[in-house]
Amino acid sequence: MHSPTLPRRTASTDGGGTARPRPADLLARTPARIEALVCVRLAASTDGGGTARPRPADLLARTPARIEALVCVRLAASTDGGRFARHLRTDPRVVAAWWVAADIDLMVRLSCAGLPELNTAVADLRLRGGASETVTHLLLRPLDIPEQATAEPEGEPS
Repeated sequence: MHSPTLPRRTASTDGGGTARPRPADLLARTPARIEALVCVRLAASTDGGGTARPRPADLLARTPARIEALVCVRLAASTDGGRFARHLRTDPRVVAAWWVAADIDLMVRLSCAGLPELNTAVADLRLRGGASETVTHLLLRPLDIPEQATAEPEGEPS
């Protein structure tokens, strides 16, 4: 699946007169430990653990109980962020959402009964929510990553 790169935003407000937060301002308020969501396209045919990487068509053919997706959302310059947030809070297909500091405004996680419902949910983000652009990434299966103990940073010797 090819996902086009979204062009950079030129507007500095959300259309409702409220200035959108700058990435530097958001990062200044975040805790010391920042969790990032990274989309990675694997070049190899395995996931690094020796198991073959499944093809999306094979996973979708199994007809999972629910289809989940991450949707990258760029709001229209005329869309107020609060309006979009209210839309997300009223849509039962929205599992979670994050404001992000990137060339998009939000990441939205959707859970739907099938592809037609997912298509409708993404269309609603644009038509009812006010998104100008969306890029959808289907979640296929979790990758097992063992929990790692975080080491405390060593202080300077006294």
